[in-house]
Amino acid sequence: MIHLFLAHFVADHGFTDNTKIRSYKGSKLIGHIIWSVLVFLAFTFDTLLNSTKGLTVLLIMIAVHILGDVLRVRLNDAGSIDKIHILELVLATVALVLNLFVANLLAYSFISKEFALYLLGMAVVTMAVTYIFRNFYPGDSEYNDLDGISERLAFFVFFLANNYLFAFLSLALGYLYRLWKVKKFSHTWWISPLAGVVITVIWRFIIFSR
Repeated sequence: MIHLFLAHFVADHGFTDNTKIRSYKGSKLIGHIIWSVLVFLAFTFDTLLNSTKGLTVLLIMIAVHILGDVLRVRLNDAGSIDKIHILELVLATVALVLNLFVANLLAYSFISKEFALYLLGMAVVTMAVTYIFRNFYPGDSEYNDLDGISERLAFFVFFLANNYLFAFLSLALGYLYRLWKVKKFSHTWWISPLAGVVITVIWRFIIFSR
């Protein structure tokens, strides 16, 4: 069960531009922290709040997450972007390790393990790829990947539903839409759908092999 790890990922990447929360100050930063706490509660309130062990781990994870939010801003102010990537990796690792301590409790969550994995897959196929685009290639923090997110998500949903025609049709339509809207070819045009296909195939194996 990966609910705690999923909550961490969603809090900092789902519905959130990770490259922008680095610069949050004052009320914006507080707002993000409140959002993060609510996300953690949404995924764990029916399990981790019912025992001392669960509550302790949850509070530790929330404290670590908040510390990460503050450190992320300070590193951004210092121009230490490479250290921010290391911080993101450390936070994800801590979330995964703490998740292992309460996996037995999370097994009784109203969110089934299959659905939790499905949600994590949706987050990875959309925001993880966007993180790469904005931070590494093409490395533009303002990179608008809305079209790419839409096509990768559509492929993920249709492919895991065994609707392969609609899955690959969504990629074709995504390409035609870019061709009509952007016109100037970019390497991300093929990286985005390829990443979507690879991640989706891997995730299908993960979900159905359990």
